[in-house]
Amino acid sequence: MRGLSVEIQLKLPADERIIQPAVDFVYRWGLECGLSEEEAIEFATAFDEIITDVVLFAHLEGGDFSVILRDSLSQLEVVVYELGEPFDPERHKYSVKKVLSQGNFEGAGFEVVRQLTDNFIFMYKGKEGKEFRITKDIKHTHITQLYTEGELKKEPEKTVNYQIFPVTEDDAEDIAKLIYRSYGYTYPKEDMYYPDRIVRALKEGKKFGVIVRTDKKEAVGYFAVIMSTDSNIGEVGEVVVSPDHRGKGIMKMMMKALIDMAKAKGLLGLFGEAVTVHTISQKVNAKYGFKSTALIVGFFPFAKYKGFKHGQQRISVIIDFLPLTERKEISLYIPEKYKNLIKEIYKNLGIKVKNIPVRKIHLKEKSSLKVEINYQFETAVITVFSYGKDFESRIKNKLISFEKKGLKGVYIDLPLDIPFTKKAVEILRSYGFFFAGIMPLFHKERDFLRMQKVYQHIDFRYINTFSDTAQKLKKFVKRDAKKVGVL
Repeated sequence: MRGLSVEIQLKLPADERIIQPAVDFVYRWGLECGLSEEEAIEFATAFDEIITDVVLFAHLEGGDFSVILRDSLSQLEVVVYELGEPFDPERHKYSVKKVLSQGNFEGAGFEVVRQLTDNFIFMYKGKEGKEFRITKDIKHTHITQLYTEGELKKEPEKTVNYQIFPVTEDDAEDIAKLIYRSYGYTYPKEDMYYPDRIVRALKEGKKFGVIVRTDKKEAVGYFAVIMSTDSNIGEVGEVVVSPDHRGKGIMKMMMKALIDMAKAKGLLGLFGEAVTVHTISQKVNAKYGFKSTALIVGFFPFAKYKGFKHGQQRISVIIDFLPLTERKEISLYIPEKYKNLIKEIYKNLGIKVKNIPVRKIHLKEKSSLKVEINYQFETAVITVFSYGKDFESRIKNKLISFEKKGLKGVYIDLPLDIPFTKKAVEILRSYGFFFAGIMPLFHKERDFLRMQKVYQHIDFRYINTFSDTAQKLKKFVKRDAKKVGVL
């Protein structure tokens, strides 16, 4: 699932004079993104504690550090990267007993940060520096606080004719009511229960969609495309049809309209994350030309789907991709182990692939990575934009931190236009990663190979696939997971 996030990147000097302006900026940013006055003060105070330690104690001889601010509809995240003096918090833990008996406040700073935020992760990476991550949840009004149970569950009257319209901000409450009426509390995208979050996403152009109404203007269908944050593609990621109005062609009507809208906006492609508890969404995607490119196991938390048998395990998804621009032939560095299946996936997309032989590899000192942690789903996605000599050590350190945090899955996207990807696959397999598939045009309009590592058992009998390619992916992914010792 793609986050509706906006990212701000800052590079700051390790100078005491920068602390207050930076803290003020985070405070104002928090207010702008939807935090209350008190919550914004708490978040800014936690940030203040972190960068004060960075400036005063980690960089005794100057230098600089990086700050990334990420804003999603439901959560704010601040990440601080720095390469100052080494520090391991495991050796400086806060203890109430020490405070009371000795007046020793060692580790109190980290304890303050934990108390003022909803999540705090610290990654100590030795000579590669330190990474701090703090998050704060944005509180909005849930649809059940606006309407009674009876009002929410009341089905619109059946009708002969349906009308389809582009979604506007005025449709937000109707969309949230439609989600609740159709799914209760089981819809995986929690933001859809909060009208304010829907309004904000539409206002900021993070998504576009259509809504279907009856003759009496009651909402019975909704389908939206979520815009990618780093590539000109979108996810057909939010869809619902009211229970009493299914089987009327509403889904087909909406899908056709969305594809036409995406083409008009100049998107290069659309993708869907089709759950494998059933094959309904996979069949709809296939009908409109989407092709299966990856199987991502354990991507969503366990949820019950009415009318379907499935094991008590995390939900896996098939990535289905629809190209909206023609690519006849491309040249990529394809790992030998995955060569045949990858070529078949591309052939299915109408693309001929030339496998480039590796002649010489030149690595920079540092890799360029992006880490996105979904705290709600307990997963992390790492995107590799370029490789450095530090690649393996950075991945190893991140895995250690993720395991301590109790994440259930880690997914890593490797660029197929860089020769070191062939070597990176072997490195990742030694850490228990296995094949997921191809993510076409997913980052910066480049193609990526996704590898995956899960920390919970996945029973492949409960993974249902529809297309021939999806069925091949299921067999291949299961076999590869066994080879790296996961199953």
